[in-house]
This record gives sequence, C-alpha cells and structure tokens, in this order.
Amino acid sequence: MSAVAPLARTVLRALRDAPDGACLRYPRGRREFATLTNAQAAALSLTTAAALWHAGIRPGHRVAVLTRDPVELGTCVLTLTGMGAVPVLVDGSLPVRMMGRCLTAAAPDALLAEPLAHLAGRLLGWGGDAVRHRLVAGGPLWPGRTLRRLRQSAVPWREMTVMPDEAPAMVVFTSGATGPPKGVLYRHGTVQAQLRTLPESLALAGRTVVAAFVPAAVLGPFCGATTVVPRLHLTRPTRVRARDLARAVNGTGAGVLLGSPALLDRLARYCLRTLTPLPTLRQVLSFGASLPYPVLDRLRVCLPAEAVVGTVYGATEALPVSMADHRELLPLRAATLAGRGVCLGRPLPGVTVRVLPLDADGADHPHGTVGELAVSGPNVSPAYLDPADTLAAKPVMADGVAGHRMGDVGRLDAQGRIWFYGRLAHRLCTPQGPLCTEQVEPALDTVPGVRRSALVGVGPAAAQQPVLVVELERGVSRAGRAAVRRAIAEVLDGLELPVTGAAPVLFHRSLPVDHRHAAKIDRARLAGWAAARLNRPWAEGKPVTASPRRG
Repeated sequence: MSAVAPLARTVLRALRDAPDGACLRYPRGRREFATLTNAQAAALSLTTAAALWHAGIRPGHRVAVLTRDPVELGTCVLTLTGMGAVPVLVDGSLPVRMMGRCLTAAAPDALLAEPLAHLAGRLLGWGGDAVRHRLVAGGPLWPGRTLRRLRQSAVPWREMTVMPDEAPAMVVFTSGATGPPKGVLYRHGTVQAQLRTLPESLALAGRTVVAAFVPAAVLGPFCGATTVVPRLHLTRPTRVRARDLARAVNGTGAGVLLGSPALLDRLARYCLRTLTPLPTLRQVLSFGASLPYPVLDRLRVCLPAEAVVGTVYGATEALPVSMADHRELLPLRAATLAGRGVCLGRPLPGVTVRVLPLDADGADHPHGTVGELAVSGPNVSPAYLDPADTLAAKPVMADGVAGHRMGDVGRLDAQGRIWFYGRLAHRLCTPQGPLCTEQVEPALDTVPGVRRSALVGVGPAAAQQPVLVVELERGVSRAGRAAVRRAIAEVLDGLELPVTGAAPVLFHRSLPVDHRHAAKIDRARLAGWAAARLNRPWAEGKPVTASPRRG
C-alpha cells in the first residue's frame, strides 16, 4: 500500500501556501459575493476535523453530508476525506423516497445535516439503525449538538491523517437518470488519478470558475481554483436562473464556466435576448450530456472570439474520459446530422476505451464497429456499494485489465475518437434494425421551431415502433406545428436509417429530465406517455398514427 502525496494534506498545503487567495465565492445579498480565502478555508477545515473527532467521527466511518451551504459542504467533504472518514454524497435534488433508499444503501455511521434533513431522517428512517452519530450543520438555534458549537471549543488539528491510496475516500451516488441511483465508491487513489487525468486545457488551478452544478463547493479546493457558486438552491440546481448565472460570471470576472448543456442553453438564450455580454469568459465546458450543435452556436455568439467551448465525456464511475472543443466539433457537424453519432473527442492520457459487443461479453471490437463503450484506467471507480452492481458493470477485459461498462453505445474511428450513439438502455430494436437516440435527435434539434426532441420506442421489446416526441420553441402556432412535422419528415428521409417520415410525431409541453443536470431526458417515462397517445393496437402490426389529443 502507498500513501504518496495524501490528497487532503496536499490541498491544505496549497491553501496555506497562498493564504490571500480566494478559495470560494458565494452569494451574499442580491448582487454581492462573499469570499472564503484560502487561509480561512484551511483553518476552518482543521477546526472542523477537531470538532468532528470530538463528535465521534473516526477513520473509516461513512458520514452522509446533507447541507445546502456551499462553505459547509466544501469544508466537510475536504475535512472528512482528510480525517480518513468517508463522506457520502447524495443529490438533494432527488425525491425524498429515493434519497432515503440511497442512504439506506450507504448505511452511514453518521448523519451530518441541516435541521430539516435531521427531522426528515428521523421521520423517514434515513440510514436505518446504522446511524450512530447525528450532528447538525448550521441551525444556530438548534438545541442539540451542532458543528458550530463544537468548533467553538475545539483545538484545531495541525495536520490531516495519512491514508493509503487503497482506502475508501468517498461515496458518490449516480444521478438515477437511467435507473435507481447507485452508490459509487472512490478510493483516495481514484480521486488523485481523476485530478491527474485532467489535461492542460482543463487545468483550473489559479483560475476563477463558475460551476453551475451541485459539487461546485467541493471542486475549488481539490483543483486549486477559485470556485464561484451562483445563486442557486443546492437541492434544485437545475432551476438556477440565467440572470443569476450571468451575474456570477460578470460579477466575479470569471474566466471559466462549467455547466450542463441545458443550463448553458438557458444562459445563452438570456444573453442573446437581453444583449448581455460575457467578456471575461475564455472557456466554457459542458458536462452531463452531449452538447447539441444549436446550443454550441448560441453560446459562441455570446462569448469573446478567443473563447473555447468544449464538452467533457465521463460518468460518476469514470471521470473524465474524453474531451472535445468546438474547433474539433464544428467540422464534424455534417457527420452528426447524417446520423453517424456525436463525436466526444479522444480518450485522455491514461484512459483506455474499448468497444464491446452489444449481445454478449467478448473481445473488444475493432475501430468503426458499433458496440458498448467500456473504460479502464486509474481514474475509474473500483466498485459500487452493491456487489451485484459491481459484478454487472465492472468486467475484466481480454487483457486482464478491470474496466467499467459505460452503458453507452458508440464506436471508435480511425483517429481514435469516440463517437456516441446514445444510452444502451434507450436503444430501439425495430423491425428494420437497431436504432439509437443520437443517430436521430441531433438532426431533429436543428429543425426550426424544435427546442429539443426524444426518440422513444413503443410496442414489443423485439419489434419497437419509433416515436418522435418534440418539445417546441415558445410561440409556435398550430400552422407552425404542421411546418415542423414536414421538416422533420424531410430530415428523417435524409438519414437513411430505420426511421421514416411516417414515424409518429408527438408534441410535448416540456420533456422530463434528470434532477442533476436537466439534460438527460427520461425516455422511459416518455415512452409510456407516447403509448397512451397512440390510438392503434400494436398487435395489429399496422402503421401507428398520432392521437388527435394535444400533447
């Protein structure tokens, strides 16, 4: 076992070496941003370590951290990792029952949470009998033990614990966009490898970064950046207002913006509508889903000419995998719109991507063959909390290397670039052959009047009928809908795929999306919605027409 350059010690040393630098900036009042300096962050972490130790937290304890305060969230995650404890991170945006299931699966030894979360935990039994320590973060009027009171009497630690690379560092739950959220185990070596995998174009040290997603408060200390948290509710991150996102960028002079395609699109539309410039941005990075070309086009209009827009591919279980920026993506637009998938760039150094057969395990496919993407490398998480999930998704490759099945369909081209076809769970088996979402949706999203689209399958699993569900731009009239239908039929006819212009087109007011990024469409839910609006029985095997009811 090794314990080279322990993560928390390295972070704290970097904070103390630049004490006057800003670690975190967060909203205070309507337009102002408060600053947590590097010196304050380091001192707060060491004091928090003493307080948590006094509360009974020990190395190896799993501690569920449920707080909306960005300072507390970042401090507690860094501190627990440095103590050798294991922070458990569950999206506060998940439905209450789903959060309860996640906490039950994690079986935390301690619950470090806001008063409201403690009340919910008591009523709903979050964590079950495993919870031995309950500590309140925030809530100065709370009568019980609070982190704030324990800090007041604590003698700060002088240094953090040295942990081996193989020791568990944290548990992070997946978004649950294509199934129940799964607890992903990171080791200390995994987190360090993820930071080492970041290419120079993603090096954030010394830069001011606006991060419009939940782990924003955690990102800064680990990457050496000044992280700006926009005005958002950490339990509802996808509802951040574009105006507040623009203020976070312009009010802090940020040079980097991180966000999902949905949030970046919301910002771009706002800036175009209000003529709001973003003059300080030099880099925009999209996470959570592939970046549609219409969103890329809108973003570039709002940015300085030298700004770079990129998309990062990865998963909670494997971060990051690859990256591509607009200079590489723009020449490949025609291939994407022809139904050949979405380019995600080349695998990053140290990351190996293989293409596995779709029907069974076996040797990886050669370049150009479509299959399931599998990733291996030191930045890949070793396991889930549930051994059954680990067995299903963590196969040993033909060369004996452990990998992770991404659950994505794609291929590698002759240049080694990854082309994404969609989620394996969303792949349609039609009478004419298999069909994936990213072969169709990118072309549909370019149709005037279409805000976004979803390809879903209805009918028997082995012979699904493709159905197109479309969310229109605001203000599209009934006559406009007819024009959209005609344009969609023309686009489909040009794809030369097993979808024709006769495929049903249904209009939906607002496509359901995931809680974390608002970018992953809930196609399973949409498929049920679409089936209820189609008026021909599938057993007849006849063409399906749309119900006259409005969607």
